[in-house]
Amino acid sequence: MTMTVVPILEIRASDIVGLWNKEIGERFPMSAALWNQNTANEPNVMWEGSYAVCIDGQLCGFIVVKRHVEKLDARMPATVGWIQCMLVGKPFQNEGLGSELLRHAEQALLEAGVDEIRLGRDPWHYFPGIPLEDEVTIGWFEKRGYAKGGVETDLIKNVRDSELYKLTNSDKHYRLLTKDDIPSLLRFLERVFPGRWHYEAIHYELIAGTGREFIGFFMDGELQGFCRINDQQSPVIAQNVYWSALCHGEMGGIGPLGIDRTIRGNHFGIDLVKAAANELIGRGVTDIVIDWTQLISFYEKLGFTPWKQYQSMTKTIGVE
Repeated sequence: MTMTVVPILEIRASDIVGLWNKEIGERFPMSAALWNQNTANEPNVMWEGSYAVCIDGQLCGFIVVKRHVEKLDARMPATVGWIQCMLVGKPFQNEGLGSELLRHAEQALLEAGVDEIRLGRDPWHYFPGIPLEDEVTIGWFEKRGYAKGGVETDLIKNVRDSELYKLTNSDKHYRLLTKDDIPSLLRFLERVFPGRWHYEAIHYELIAGTGREFIGFFMDGELQGFCRINDQQSPVIAQNVYWSALCHGEMGGIGPLGIDRTIRGNHFGIDLVKAAANELIGRGVTDIVIDWTQLISFYEKLGFTPWKQYQSMTKTIGVE
Protein backbone atom coordinates (compact mmCIF):
# COMPACT_ATOMS: atom_id res chain seq x y z
CA MET A 1 0.00 0.00 0.00
CA THR A 2 1.16 3.48 -0.88
CA MET A 3 -0.20 6.37 1.22
CA THR A 4 0.01 9.86 -0.21
CA VAL A 5 -1.06 13.19 1.26
CA VAL A 6 -2.10 15.64 -1.46
CA PRO A 7 -3.71 19.08 -1.56
CA ILE A 8 -7.47 18.64 -1.42
CA LEU A 9 -7.75 20.75 -4.59
CA GLU A 10 -6.39 17.72 -6.47
CA ILE A 11 -9.44 15.67 -5.47
CA ARG A 12 -12.72 15.82 -7.35
CA ALA A 13 -15.60 17.27 -5.34
CA SER A 14 -17.77 14.31 -6.34
CA ASP A 15 -15.30 11.93 -4.68
CA ILE A 16 -15.30 13.98 -1.49
CA VAL A 17 -19.10 14.14 -1.38
CA GLY A 18 -19.22 10.42 -2.07
CA LEU A 19 -16.90 9.55 0.82
CA TRP A 20 -18.78 11.92 3.15
CA ASN A 21 -22.14 10.33 2.35
CA LYS A 22 -20.77 6.82 2.60
CA GLU A 23 -19.45 7.50 6.09
CA ILE A 24 -21.90 9.95 7.71
CA GLY A 25 -24.56 10.65 5.08
CA GLU A 26 -27.30 8.93 7.04
CA ARG A 27 -26.88 11.60 9.74
CA PHE A 28 -25.58 14.56 7.74
CA PRO A 29 -26.42 14.15 4.04
CA MET A 30 -24.04 16.18 1.91
CA SER A 31 -24.92 17.61 -1.51
CA ALA A 32 -22.66 18.98 -4.20
CA ALA A 33 -24.41 22.34 -3.86
CA LEU A 34 -23.72 22.56 -0.12
CA TRP A 35 -20.08 21.48 -0.52
CA ASN A 36 -19.52 24.05 -3.25
CA GLN A 37 -21.14 26.82 -1.20
CA ASN A 38 -19.41 26.14 2.13
CA THR A 39 -16.05 24.85 0.95
CA ALA A 40 -15.16 24.84 -2.74
CA ASN A 41 -16.23 28.44 -3.33
CA GLU A 42 -15.69 29.79 0.20
CA PRO A 43 -12.97 32.50 0.23
CA ASN A 44 -11.85 31.77 3.80
CA VAL A 45 -10.71 28.22 3.06
CA MET A 46 -6.93 27.86 3.49
CA TRP A 47 -6.11 25.63 0.57
CA GLU A 48 -2.49 25.49 1.72
CA GLY A 49 -3.66 23.69 4.88
CA SER A 50 -6.44 21.53 3.42
CA TYR A 51 -5.39 18.04 2.40
CA ALA A 52 -6.62 14.65 1.32
CA VAL A 53 -5.03 11.29 1.99
CA CYS A 54 -5.14 8.51 -0.57
CA ILE A 55 -4.05 4.87 -0.51
CA ASP A 56 -3.14 3.42 -3.90
CA GLY A 57 -5.00 6.33 -5.50
CA GLN A 58 -8.21 5.85 -3.51
CA LEU A 59 -9.52 8.76 -1.42
CA CYS A 60 -9.51 7.68 2.23
CA GLY A 61 -9.85 10.94 4.14
CA PHE A 62 -9.58 14.71 4.06
CA ILE A 63 -9.34 17.83 6.19
CA VAL A 64 -10.41 21.43 5.46
CA VAL A 65 -9.14 24.43 7.42
CA LYS A 66 -10.07 28.09 7.35
CA ARG A 67 -8.92 31.51 8.47
CA HIS A 68 -10.93 34.69 8.00
CA VAL A 69 -9.36 36.72 5.21
CA GLU A 70 -12.27 38.56 3.59
CA LYS A 71 -12.03 42.35 3.41
CA LEU A 72 -15.43 43.06 4.92
CA ASP A 73 -16.43 45.60 7.55
CA ALA A 74 -17.23 42.89 10.11
CA ARG A 75 -15.40 42.19 13.32
CA MET A 76 -14.34 38.60 12.71
CA PRO A 77 -11.40 37.15 14.68
CA ALA A 78 -8.02 37.59 12.98
CA THR A 79 -5.98 34.96 14.84
CA VAL A 80 -8.58 32.19 15.05
CA GLY A 81 -8.43 29.26 12.68
CA TRP A 82 -11.01 26.59 12.08
CA ILE A 83 -11.00 22.96 11.11
CA GLN A 84 -14.19 22.98 9.10
CA CYS A 85 -14.35 19.23 8.68
CA MET A 86 -12.17 16.16 8.92
CA LEU A 87 -13.11 12.67 7.86
CA VAL A 88 -11.31 9.36 7.55
CA GLY A 89 -13.13 6.36 6.12
CA LYS A 90 -13.84 3.61 8.66
CA PRO A 91 -11.73 0.95 6.88
CA PHE A 92 -8.71 3.26 7.13
CA GLN A 93 -9.02 4.45 10.71
CA ASN A 94 -6.40 3.67 13.38
CA GLU A 95 -3.68 3.70 10.71
CA GLY A 96 -2.31 7.17 11.44
CA LEU A 97 -4.08 8.87 8.54
CA GLY A 98 -5.99 11.29 10.77
CA SER A 99 -2.87 12.23 12.70
CA GLU A 100 -1.04 12.95 9.46
CA LEU A 101 -3.86 15.14 8.15
CA LEU A 102 -4.11 17.02 11.43
CA ARG A 103 -0.34 17.58 11.55
CA HIS A 104 -0.32 19.18 8.11
CA ALA A 105 -3.37 21.32 8.90
CA GLU A 106 -2.13 22.57 12.27
CA GLN A 107 1.26 23.46 10.84
CA ALA A 108 -0.35 25.54 8.09
CA LEU A 109 -2.56 27.35 10.61
CA LEU A 110 0.43 28.03 12.87
CA GLU A 111 2.42 29.47 9.98
CA ALA A 112 -0.55 31.70 9.09
CA GLY A 113 -0.45 33.32 12.53
CA VAL A 114 -3.33 31.46 14.13
CA ASP A 115 -3.16 31.03 17.91
CA GLU A 116 -6.50 29.27 18.49
CA ILE A 117 -8.03 26.43 16.49
CA ARG A 118 -11.74 25.72 16.70
CA LEU A 119 -13.38 22.53 15.52
CA GLY A 120 -16.26 23.75 13.37
CA ARG A 121 -17.95 27.09 14.08
CA ASP A 122 -16.23 28.55 11.01
CA PRO A 123 -17.80 31.04 8.59
CA TRP A 124 -20.04 28.89 6.40
CA HIS A 125 -19.64 26.01 8.85
CA TYR A 126 -21.09 22.51 8.73
CA PHE A 127 -21.01 21.86 12.47
CA PRO A 128 -20.65 23.89 15.70
CA GLY A 129 -18.52 21.08 17.10
CA ILE A 130 -18.10 17.31 16.96
CA PRO A 131 -21.39 15.38 16.93
CA LEU A 132 -21.91 14.41 20.56
CA GLU A 133 -22.48 10.74 19.79
CA ASP A 134 -18.99 10.50 18.24
CA GLU A 135 -17.34 9.87 21.61
CA VAL A 136 -14.28 8.18 20.13
CA THR A 137 -13.61 11.20 17.90
CA ILE A 138 -14.01 13.59 20.82
CA GLY A 139 -11.51 11.52 22.82
CA TRP A 140 -9.12 11.41 19.84
CA PHE A 141 -9.01 15.21 19.68
CA GLU A 142 -8.65 15.51 23.46
CA LYS A 143 -5.49 13.40 23.26
CA ARG A 144 -4.15 15.91 20.74
CA GLY A 145 -4.65 18.94 22.94
CA TYR A 146 -8.19 20.01 22.16
CA ALA A 147 -10.28 21.06 25.17
CA LYS A 148 -14.01 20.62 25.53
CA GLY A 149 -16.24 23.68 25.65
CA GLY A 150 -20.02 23.82 25.78
CA VAL A 151 -22.51 21.46 24.17
CA GLU A 152 -24.53 23.00 21.34
CA THR A 153 -27.94 21.73 20.27
CA ASP A 154 -30.13 21.72 17.17
CA LEU A 155 -33.85 21.47 17.93
CA ILE A 156 -36.71 20.49 15.64
CA LYS A 157 -40.49 20.64 15.57
CA ASN A 158 -42.97 19.13 13.12
CA VAL A 159 -45.46 21.85 12.23
CA ARG A 160 -47.31 20.06 9.44
CA ASP A 161 -50.73 20.46 11.08
CA SER A 162 -49.83 23.10 13.65
CA GLU A 163 -51.96 26.11 14.48
CA LEU A 164 -50.30 29.50 14.45
CA TYR A 165 -48.73 30.66 17.70
CA LYS A 166 -50.54 33.36 19.67
CA LEU A 167 -48.29 36.28 20.58
CA THR A 168 -48.32 37.85 24.04
CA ASN A 169 -47.65 41.32 22.64
CA SER A 170 -49.14 43.09 19.65
CA ASP A 171 -48.15 41.53 16.35
CA LYS A 172 -47.59 45.08 15.07
CA HIS A 173 -44.11 44.88 16.61
CA TYR A 174 -43.12 42.18 14.10
CA ARG A 175 -42.96 42.12 10.33
CA LEU A 176 -41.02 40.67 7.45
CA LEU A 177 -38.22 42.96 6.36
CA THR A 178 -37.92 44.41 2.87
CA LYS A 179 -34.90 45.32 0.81
CA ASP A 180 -35.22 48.90 2.09
CA ASP A 181 -34.78 47.64 5.67
CA ILE A 182 -31.40 45.98 5.05
CA PRO A 183 -29.29 49.09 5.83
CA SER A 184 -31.11 49.45 9.18
CA LEU A 185 -30.55 45.76 9.88
CA LEU A 186 -26.81 46.08 9.22
CA ARG A 187 -26.53 49.13 11.46
CA PHE A 188 -28.42 47.35 14.24
CA LEU A 189 -26.25 44.23 14.03
CA GLU A 190 -23.02 46.20 13.93
CA ARG A 191 -24.09 48.08 17.06
CA VAL A 192 -25.66 45.28 19.10
CA PHE A 193 -24.34 41.98 17.69
CA PRO A 194 -20.99 42.68 15.99
CA GLY A 195 -19.09 39.74 14.56
CA ARG A 196 -20.54 36.63 12.99
CA TRP A 197 -24.21 37.69 12.77
CA HIS A 198 -23.23 41.03 11.23
CA TYR A 199 -20.86 39.21 8.88
CA GLU A 200 -23.65 36.90 7.67
CA ALA A 201 -25.99 39.84 7.09
CA ILE A 202 -23.32 41.65 5.05
CA HIS A 203 -23.15 38.58 2.82
CA TYR A 204 -26.94 38.63 2.55
CA GLU A 205 -26.78 42.20 1.26
CA LEU A 206 -23.99 41.26 -1.17
CA ILE A 207 -26.21 38.64 -2.81
CA ALA A 208 -29.03 41.20 -3.09
CA GLY A 209 -31.24 39.60 -0.47
CA THR A 210 -34.81 40.92 -0.56
CA GLY A 211 -35.44 40.84 3.19
CA ARG A 212 -37.75 37.81 3.16
CA GLU A 213 -35.22 35.92 5.30
CA PHE A 214 -35.62 38.26 8.28
CA ILE A 215 -38.39 39.07 10.72
CA GLY A 216 -37.85 42.45 12.36
CA PHE A 217 -38.85 43.55 15.85
CA PHE A 218 -39.81 47.22 15.97
CA MET A 219 -40.33 49.67 18.83
CA ASP A 220 -41.64 53.13 17.97
CA GLY A 221 -40.86 52.46 14.33
CA GLU A 222 -37.21 51.60 15.00
CA LEU A 223 -35.67 48.19 14.33
CA GLN A 224 -34.66 46.81 17.73
CA GLY A 225 -34.42 43.07 17.03
CA PHE A 226 -34.18 40.50 14.29
CA CYS A 227 -34.73 36.84 13.52
CA ARG A 228 -33.31 35.03 10.51
CA ILE A 229 -35.67 32.58 8.82
CA ASN A 230 -34.81 30.18 6.02
CA ASP A 231 -36.68 27.89 3.67
CA GLN A 232 -36.03 26.05 0.44
CA GLN A 233 -36.47 29.26 -1.59
CA SER A 234 -33.79 31.18 0.31
CA PRO A 235 -30.85 32.42 -1.78
CA VAL A 236 -28.30 30.38 0.19
CA ILE A 237 -28.42 26.98 1.86
CA ALA A 238 -28.61 28.22 5.44
CA GLN A 239 -27.22 26.38 8.43
CA ASN A 240 -30.54 25.31 9.91
CA VAL A 241 -31.66 23.64 6.67
CA TYR A 242 -28.36 21.93 5.78
CA TRP A 243 -29.78 18.48 6.52
CA SER A 244 -33.19 19.02 4.91
CA ALA A 245 -32.83 15.72 3.02
CA LEU A 246 -33.66 14.03 6.34
CA CYS A 247 -37.08 15.70 6.32
CA HIS A 248 -40.02 14.02 4.60
CA GLY A 249 -41.64 17.37 3.86
CA GLU A 250 -40.12 20.83 3.58
CA MET A 251 -37.68 22.03 6.21
CA GLY A 252 -37.51 25.61 7.42
CA GLY A 253 -35.11 27.21 9.87
CA ILE A 254 -35.10 29.85 12.59
CA GLY A 255 -32.05 31.71 13.86
CA PRO A 256 -29.93 33.50 14.69
CA LEU A 257 -32.06 36.02 16.54
CA GLY A 258 -31.66 38.76 19.11
CA ILE A 259 -33.20 41.86 20.66
CA ASP A 260 -31.43 44.97 21.90
CA ARG A 261 -30.29 44.23 25.44
CA THR A 262 -31.80 47.46 26.77
CA ILE A 263 -35.37 46.39 26.01
CA ARG A 264 -35.36 42.67 26.74
CA GLY A 265 -38.18 41.19 28.76
CA ASN A 266 -41.96 41.45 28.34
CA HIS A 267 -41.91 38.26 26.21
CA PHE A 268 -40.63 40.18 23.17
CA GLY A 269 -38.00 37.52 22.44
CA ILE A 270 -40.29 34.51 22.56
CA ASP A 271 -42.85 36.45 20.52
CA LEU A 272 -40.15 37.04 17.92
CA VAL A 273 -39.64 33.28 17.62
CA LYS A 274 -43.40 32.77 17.40
CA ALA A 275 -43.70 35.39 14.65
CA ALA A 276 -40.87 33.72 12.74
CA ALA A 277 -42.46 30.29 13.11
CA ASN A 278 -45.83 31.65 11.99
CA GLU A 279 -44.25 33.07 8.84
CA LEU A 280 -42.66 29.70 8.02
CA ILE A 281 -45.87 27.81 8.77
CA GLY A 282 -47.65 30.20 6.43
CA ARG A 283 -45.11 29.34 3.73
CA GLY A 284 -46.00 25.67 4.07
CA VAL A 285 -42.93 24.23 5.77
CA THR A 286 -43.50 20.95 7.60
CA ASP A 287 -40.54 20.97 9.98
CA ILE A 288 -38.67 23.85 11.62
CA VAL A 289 -35.10 23.58 12.91
CA ILE A 290 -33.43 25.91 15.39
CA ASP A 291 -29.70 25.31 15.23
CA TRP A 292 -26.61 25.88 17.38
CA THR A 293 -28.07 26.95 20.71
CA GLN A 294 -27.74 26.21 24.41
CA LEU A 295 -31.21 27.61 25.21
CA ILE A 296 -32.97 24.27 25.14
CA SER A 297 -35.60 24.99 27.78
CA PHE A 298 -36.49 28.31 26.11
CA TYR A 299 -37.39 26.60 22.84
CA GLU A 300 -38.99 23.60 24.49
CA LYS A 301 -41.70 26.01 25.69
CA LEU A 302 -42.70 26.29 22.04
CA GLY A 303 -42.72 22.53 21.42
CA PHE A 304 -39.23 22.13 19.97
CA THR A 305 -37.22 19.06 20.98
CA PRO A 306 -33.47 18.36 20.78
CA TRP A 307 -32.47 16.78 17.46
CA LYS A 308 -28.68 16.91 17.12
CA GLN A 309 -25.98 17.87 19.62
CA TYR A 310 -22.33 18.84 19.27
CA GLN A 311 -19.30 19.10 21.55
CA SER A 312 -17.41 22.33 20.96
CA MET A 313 -13.61 22.01 21.19
CA THR A 314 -10.66 24.38 20.88
CA LYS A 315 -6.86 24.23 21.01
CA THR A 316 -4.37 26.98 21.71
CA ILE A 317 -1.24 26.82 19.57
CA GLY A 318 1.93 28.82 19.09
CA VAL A 319 1.82 30.45 22.53
CA GLU A 320 4.75 29.84 24.83
